[in-house]
Amino acid sequence: MAELSRYQRQMVLPEIGEEGQKKLLSSRVLLIGAGGLGTPCAVYLTEAGVGHLEIIDADTVSFSNLNRQFFFTENDIDLYKAEIAEKRLAQLSSSIHVHGQVKHINEENIEAVIQGYDVVVDCVDSLATRKIVHDVCLAQNIPLVEGGIDGFYGFVSCIKRGYPCLNCMDFFSGKEKEKIPVLGAVAGIIGSMQALETIKILLQINDVLFGKILYYDAKRQEFETVAIPENPSCKLHRIEKR
Repeated sequence: MAELSRYQRQMVLPEIGEEGQKKLLSSRVLLIGAGGLGTPCAVYLTEAGVGHLEIIDADTVSFSNLNRQFFFTENDIDLYKAEIAEKRLAQLSSSIHVHGQVKHINEENIEAVIQGYDVVVDCVDSLATRKIVHDVCLAQNIPLVEGGIDGFYGFVSCIKRGYPCLNCMDFFSGKEKEKIPVLGAVAGIIGSMQALETIKILLQINDVLFGKILYYDAKRQEFETVAIPENPSCKLHRIEKR
């Protein structure tokens, strides 16, 4: 099969094989944010053969994006990121369906937006948007892959009902930063790890970062995985599906 031959090098992995690749090709992933994290994440999900990838981003390209968002060129300034991402990814692979939506995520539309997806990947830098996505994914029982960066540092975490969540550690209680410092290579590493965790969830591979946070220190080239301490007063990750 020509379609499967594209993925022969990853199908050699016993965790994937032909059946796993077919599972990826039938999977549906929603990626929110086509910036520094979303760019590498989307590329590796596309190249792994995730069959349907929906990308949501309401922003246009600016010059300050170009140090890390390699979908875009100087010719793309002021154009919508989601629309460009769709075109770039379609050029990478004809085996999958990619669609970009120009849309702001808010409390009114998030439930409808995430319906029908196997995994949601959060690649935004807004705490308010993160919390909206985080809480509704738990409510709807859809696995969520979170990632973030701040200068030389980054993190990845996976959220799922039944595991301690980011609310347990008051993750969303901090103040929004007007401008988050970003080094392109760090964004590439964290976005790639988000793609990897997404693939592991889709294939039901063990040791997904559910209830954990993986911290990355680029200065020291060190990783540390920490279990999220469950807060007994946090009921969000135990709530019943709406």
